[in-house]
Amino acid sequence: MSMFLQGRAWKGALAVLGALSVAAGVMAATTSGAAKPTYKVDHQLCYTASGKFAPPTGSKVTLFNQFAPNGFTPVLKPYAVMHCNPVLKVIKTSVGQKSYVPTNPRAHLACVPMSLPLGTTQKLPKVYVKNQFGAAVLYLSQPNLFCLPSWKSLTGPPNLKPTTPPGLNHFTCYPVKDFSNGAYKPPGAVYLRDEFSSTLVPVQVNPIPKELCLPTKKVIQSPGTGTKIYPILDPVTHLLCFQVTKTPFKPKVWDENQFGTSVMTITATKWLCLPSTKKVLP
Repeated sequence: MSMFLQGRAWKGALAVLGALSVAAGVMAATTSGAAKPTYKVDHQLCYTASGKFAPPTGSKVTLFNQFAPNGFTPVLKPYAVMHCNPVLKVIKTSVGQKSYVPTNPRAHLACVPMSLPLGTTQKLPKVYVKNQFGAAVLYLSQPNLFCLPSWKSLTGPPNLKPTTPPGLNHFTCYPVKDFSNGAYKPPGAVYLRDEFSSTLVPVQVNPIPKELCLPTKKVIQSPGTGTKIYPILDPVTHLLCFQVTKTPFKPKVWDENQFGTSVMTITATKWLCLPSTKKVLP
């Protein structure tokens, strides 16, 4: 299939999948006994952005992941620094063309800066991370981003229920260092298309990964409303993020999640985040 036809097919698929995911998500949230749709963790194309998000006043947020099984209380900044779109990825290989189409195209990520409480650190192991670009041993630094599943609109506040799109994990992200001397080998021809672009866009991928994002359980304790738990939906699939060259983007979008609704000012293409598996090493 030509790139032109591939793009047209993706445009139609995006519209259909988007409508189905919203309908299925709302049905699962409002209809007793309704079957819940099954989603995979999609590739995400992330952009530097600015917006305002914060937990409800007086709330306590506790995060749980594989590196913090007993939970920790993060220091969350009241603003967002990144917006991520599910993205179609097309690559050319020696045996032909491969396409990776989003299964959950309405589920985006909005990421806020975070740190650990003063004087605390997490004990972080070496990890072996594998995806379509290869595999390598990575060394981790302390977490710096918390990414929330978010609805997105180009025209105004999404105003959707539930306030979080179904089928996508929360993620805690850790900067990584790769001493494997080029174990990740992105193909020379990588084409991306998300909701900011009308065509497939060729990009160059930096083979040195920047960030590893772990599936995370979030618990919010709020006065008057009690405790809400947002479990890990897929404990196996992580996101490993690589810098990519510029793609088209919209100057303004609206994101909505459990921390509120915000206008997001988009400023630049930043990362392509690949679904990845992780193994902890001694």
